[in-house]
Amino acid sequence: MVTHVIDFSTVSKNPLNPLGSKLRAYILQELQSATSNPTISSIVVFGGSGPHFSAGADLTEFSSVSTLHADESTSSTLIDVVNAIEASPKPVVAAIRGACLGGGLEVALACHYRVAHSKRSKLGLPEVHVGVIPGAGGTQRLPRLIGLQRALQMILTGVPVNASQALKMKLIDAMVDDEDPKQLLNKAKEWARWAEVMPIRRTSQMKVPEDAAAAHVICHAASLSLPQHGNTGVQAALKACRASYTLPFGKGMQLEHELFVQVLLSAQGQAHRHAFFAVRKAQKTLSSSVPHHPLLSETGVSTAVVGAGTMGAGIALVLLQSGFKVHLSDISPLALQRGRQTIEGIVQRMVQRKKLQPAAAKQLLSRLTCTENLNDLNSSRLVVEAVVENMKVKASLFHKLDQITPADCILLSNTSTLDIDQMGTQSFGSNHTRRSKFAGWHFFSPAHVMQLVEIVVGTDTSSETVGLLQALTKRIRKIGVVVGNCDGFCGNRMVRPYSNESVLLLVEQGNTIQDIDKALLEFGMALGPFQMSDLAGNDVGYNVRRELGWVRSDDENGTRSVPDSRPSRYTELADVMVTKLGRLGQKAGKGWYDYDPTVEKGRKGLPSQEMADLIEQYKSSTSNRLSAREIIERVLYPLVNEGFKCLEENIARSPGDIDVMYLYGYGWPFWRGGTMYWANHEVRLDALLSKLREFSQQFPNTPHY
Repeated sequence: MVTHVIDFSTVSKNPLNPLGSKLRAYILQELQSATSNPTISSIVVFGGSGPHFSAGADLTEFSSVSTLHADESTSSTLIDVVNAIEASPKPVVAAIRGACLGGGLEVALACHYRVAHSKRSKLGLPEVHVGVIPGAGGTQRLPRLIGLQRALQMILTGVPVNASQALKMKLIDAMVDDEDPKQLLNKAKEWARWAEVMPIRRTSQMKVPEDAAAAHVICHAASLSLPQHGNTGVQAALKACRASYTLPFGKGMQLEHELFVQVLLSAQGQAHRHAFFAVRKAQKTLSSSVPHHPLLSETGVSTAVVGAGTMGAGIALVLLQSGFKVHLSDISPLALQRGRQTIEGIVQRMVQRKKLQPAAAKQLLSRLTCTENLNDLNSSRLVVEAVVENMKVKASLFHKLDQITPADCILLSNTSTLDIDQMGTQSFGSNHTRRSKFAGWHFFSPAHVMQLVEIVVGTDTSSETVGLLQALTKRIRKIGVVVGNCDGFCGNRMVRPYSNESVLLLVEQGNTIQDIDKALLEFGMALGPFQMSDLAGNDVGYNVRRELGWVRSDDENGTRSVPDSRPSRYTELADVMVTKLGRLGQKAGKGWYDYDPTVEKGRKGLPSQEMADLIEQYKSSTSNRLSAREIIERVLYPLVNEGFKCLEENIARSPGDIDVMYLYGYGWPFWRGGTMYWANHEVRLDALLSKLREFSQQFPNTPHY
């Protein structure tokens, strides 16, 4: 008797093995052939010799709802595939390696047994992150197999599990340690031959292990943990999972399908998928070919970060986590010591949370070298500058690095606002070769946590360097967006009118700090504007305003004169709170809010009487407070307007790129798709333009309106 192998790589040229129509047709054809062949006694479903079993459905097909209905489409659906697998009269075993996600896991759940590689396998149902719910039996089979509580955790969070976790929860039946895919296939064949003499085990015929009362309590508890806003997908997923113990399997599958289509067509579902595809497009390299470079293909390559402050230490950790050797350099021994302690502290917490094994942590830290001597960077292939945000300081540093580092070393600035072209000219003069390998690499704080990186392209930055940086940003597991060179680039340029208008509302309309933050939080932002400012540091905004020439300065008579360059609508409230009251934010224990170290470790903002008194001094109006909707219009419309200016000036390549920046760098809610998507689909552009014109008349000489 023979075990037949259905090898996805036979027809799939994509290593992720997306379950498009061609692969679905192949699986069904092979199943039919195997079940009708009397010499075949069992079947193994195998991702092939590539790195992955299947990362799930082909999302491009979701644009056509007809592909979801077998009776309306010439191609078979994924539901047809999983039902055929489970109905097979001959045992079917899944051989899992790498990604087994979404529809890929639903295929594996339909198999009668599952064997996975112990170190390389990830199993999950991440559909809620792309604006749908599991639609091929995931909400019905997973609770039956591993229990409702564990299934809900996987489905509602979209977080995958590794093979060890999957084995404990009985999601898989066996693990294989050997790296050779053939050994995984052999183990799956062993299980298939054993299964030939056993009754067929079909997941759909199982019952959810929890009794009805316990299941009801579990679902109720899960409902209380769901987000208040943007919850269309998770609510539908929970409703479908309830059907796994309240309805027969067939009716549960029918309900799951109905809910899947509803969520697919919902505004939130479409926004989620826009975000998904916008990320893929943003990461597509501009260069026709990415140059071969050790930074992309080798481990242990020497890199460096200059500046051991919070940002520098975070960037150094990111490079260490990606396998590079890192020289962390600073002129201050104390700063170097603190930088190393910051990195070691984060790594230790990762070990405590079991996100990193002790041996791996020790190996990671062994690649870190701290030095006060720039000459120690003479073999670095990449140097990232993260020193104080001052043009003279940065240019002087890069001039020195030009003399020290190899000619092909990539030199990058982590500046958040300064002119990359001016920096390149002051640093390298007429050396166009060096300037072609120079760019901005703007990480967001904290660098080891935030996913966004702006790749800032100067006039002389070569296309090869841009392509290399896009690929390198992927390698360090960040999302890179290419932007042009201007004050604040794209992200911070857009956030400036948002922040400025928020402060003006305090003095012009009489709204409170809490009013404004609450309105933005209810809109779906991760942080309100004042929470964000306190977290980033209020001195950051103050230094930017000072660089722009907006802050009062002492003249020759000692009088603090008002700069001519200052906007006509301006309040010194934010300047005074920094310079006179030292309210720098969380790091100082006081900012727009007060921070008590005994309350949520000093991270929860508490109302400040000192700030209330200061605001009262600067109030210029007794106007009625704005409603939450009016606050949104006043602070977000100018942000979007600045986004259109970035597009007009080619600072941003596309509206989708701006959406990615705000989703991953500024806490914009995913279920709204991004700033520009929101403006186009929720606000509508004609309404936006009309309101901006109204504001422009109400507040003349205000550039952001």
